[in-house]
Amino acid sequence: MITILKGLGWKIGKMKTFFRIFDNKLYGMERDSIGFSSKDPYYIPDEYLDKKEFIVMRTCHGLGDWVLLSSIPRLLKTKYSDCKVYIPSKKMLKGIFGDMLNNWGYGTFDASEIAQTVFHSNPFVDDFVDSYDGEIFHDHYKIFDEDDDKISLVEQMMKFWQFRDNELNDTTPDFYPSQSEKNFFEQFTENHKLNNYSYISVSSTFENTANPDVLLNKIKEKDSNDMKWLYYGEVPLKDSMLNFLDAVEIKELGLSIREQQMLKVNAVYNFGNETGMNLWTTKYSKTYVLNNKYYGPLHGGKNEGKLRKRPFKSGNFVNGVSYL
Repeated sequence: MITILKGLGWKIGKMKTFFRIFDNKLYGMERDSIGFSSKDPYYIPDEYLDKKEFIVMRTCHGLGDWVLLSSIPRLLKTKYSDCKVYIPSKKMLKGIFGDMLNNWGYGTFDASEIAQTVFHSNPFVDDFVDSYDGEIFHDHYKIFDEDDDKISLVEQMMKFWQFRDNELNDTTPDFYPSQSEKNFFEQFTENHKLNNYSYISVSSTFENTANPDVLLNKIKEKDSNDMKWLYYGEVPLKDSMLNFLDAVEIKELGLSIREQQMLKVNAVYNFGNETGMNLWTTKYSKTYVLNNKYYGPLHGGKNEGKLRKRPFKSGNFVNGVSYL
């Protein structure tokens, strides 16, 4: 039975809520799993593909959630050169998800704006739209392999969209800078005399979801006399475990997400724990990520501190990242 959702409800007992979005309204049904097993797959209807009017949608709204889907417009345009690809606007996301959006951002950002941030200047996006009639096939519509978690969410989703393996050669996240962002980068690197530099970005979970020494040792291994460093962290560099570095502290500069990302994609190396910003760089820069071995405070409730037995089960694996 399909019921209109009043709020969050991904999991009810051992069942999970599979979302459906139809005519700009959110519905849900209880299922054993999100998506469809490769042993019993379902596929997107041919009638939908024939229309060639596609919208990219997520039901989770953190930066990393949307970053993981950033290659989809390129993949769709490559397969269907004459199709239209749309991204939901802030208005559309607020209309569909309402108060659910408050579960992301943690009071630091407006989750309804994240899609715009990720897909800004993307040449494969035709428009940001306020509504979309009919069915929306989002991230719950995917084909997963129960025996292999290291398959990216984009690959799982695009297999539902009837893509063949040879059409999924590059599913790594995309970043397309605007001219103003390119100008910012040139000015910033000139002012700070940056040529050979690397970027470290660590979030508040850095020290409590994995062994940080693994990341610290890798940073020391890549350090050299001519390497300069940029650091973004929740605490000042002098109070952090990285205080052995001489680095430009980025957080205090008040840069936008995309300005930070412009610096990250041009770095020789990127280091950090598992965040959307760090997963966004692997196509452009050698990226080392300390993935979450344990559930942290943001994972919530009774699981905090427990071992994550299958850390990539949700589809957050990204090809090309060097996981530590």
